[in-house]
Amino acid sequence: MSISVRERHARLLADSRRSEPRARLAQAVSRAEFLLRASRTVSAIQNPRRALEALVGLLLEDLVDVAQVAVRNGPWQLVGVGHQGGQPRSHLTRWVIEDSPSALDEALRRGLAEEVRLPRAGKARTAAVTSFIDDEEAVAAVDELAVERLAVLPLVARGRCFGVLVLGRARGFSFGGSQSFLDDLAERVAIGLDATLVVAESRYIAGVLRQSLALTEMPEIAGLDLASFYRVAHESEDVGGDFLDVHGTDDDVIVLCGDVAGKGVEAAIHAKRIRNAARTATVIDRRPAFVLDIVNRVVVDEAADFDEGLATATCVRLRPGGPGAGGMRVDVATAGHPPTLLLRADGSIEELTTPCIAIGLLAEAEYTELTVELRPGDTLLLHTDGITEAKGADGMFGDERLHRALRGMAGLPARGIVDAVAIAVTDHLGDRPHDDIALIAVQHRPAAS
Repeated sequence: MSISVRERHARLLADSRRSEPRARLAQAVSRAEFLLRASRTVSAIQNPRRALEALVGLLLEDLVDVAQVAVRNGPWQLVGVGHQGGQPRSHLTRWVIEDSPSALDEALRRGLAEEVRLPRAGKARTAAVTSFIDDEEAVAAVDELAVERLAVLPLVARGRCFGVLVLGRARGFSFGGSQSFLDDLAERVAIGLDATLVVAESRYIAGVLRQSLALTEMPEIAGLDLASFYRVAHESEDVGGDFLDVHGTDDDVIVLCGDVAGKGVEAAIHAKRIRNAARTATVIDRRPAFVLDIVNRVVVDEAADFDEGLATATCVRLRPGGPGAGGMRVDVATAGHPPTLLLRADGSIEELTTPCIAIGLLAEAEYTELTVELRPGDTLLLHTDGITEAKGADGMFGDERLHRALRGMAGLPARGIVDAVAIAVTDHLGDRPHDDIALIAVQHRPAAS
């Protein structure tokens, strides 16, 4: 180890109680600066594994010779560990009490800081070290550096001990006179790591919800070409209240597009439940009006569980057998949702809607259907109001701009049509705030598979 590193360790951990006031003041300033760096390190990096590795690197650089941070979240244990001369590393495992170091479990249970004196050699020393440190390289480094004591610091936040910080210094160097500083370090680290874990868990939940609400992978349906676009209002949450769904067989396809009141995770959970209710309804009867009626009854019945139960939706059913050669029968039911656009192969645009109220207002609401023919080359475009109500420098995007964006798109694949609309809306928005946006195109291509 270089002298400069050892000097940094001494500056922070030296017992200065009998030193001159100027030396104590300098140490206090150095400690405050280090605590700030440690706090910022774990708070700024929102990936838990990288946060632990960065923290271990900081501890080895300025404080100790061996460091391990172990945190537990549900069934998972994340460990960051390192030693002088090696690179910080981390690993994530499922933990069970029988397989984890016994002393580490006890430290988590007790939640009290302690300084553990290690036996000098033999099996007793090995057992003592491995009961705290879950890494072969770090255990070997403890022996190579002849570490005599381990500082064991609990990580406590929101009234629970969720992790343990284990620190070791080479032989001849102790933690004497530094307990107050180490307690402050553990407190700062615990607050930062707890926030990082909460953010990571929220992002994981949001990611799962988003994958279920946005059609990132379109189903393969014979005779249909499908494409979608999905953009959330709160990019930091990565999830919103707009939802899309396509399911069924080649000869009976259901397409659902909807928008619930609100934004973020709460709206996404509501949207997920509506989508599930719609899927359940199709098991009994696949008529779009029936599907929306069942969804409405479910939402009204469960309205007390949500701050806002209002939602809009369009349900479309596609089946072979239109009146024309090679056509498809399309049944459309709307619940307060923007009209479905039918882009004909000749470039003309029709609006399909039924005058029915939004979901969640009245338990006895009645929903009706209209039926049209989808001929080869025709495209259905379902979207949420995040498109038409997108606010730009000169007002909302509106229906007129949407129709304009579709001009000349007839005959293009569904992906090209969706991309053209998405680009037009994005250019109109610029960097301005926006609502959730969902868009799906369903094109009849008899040769598509």
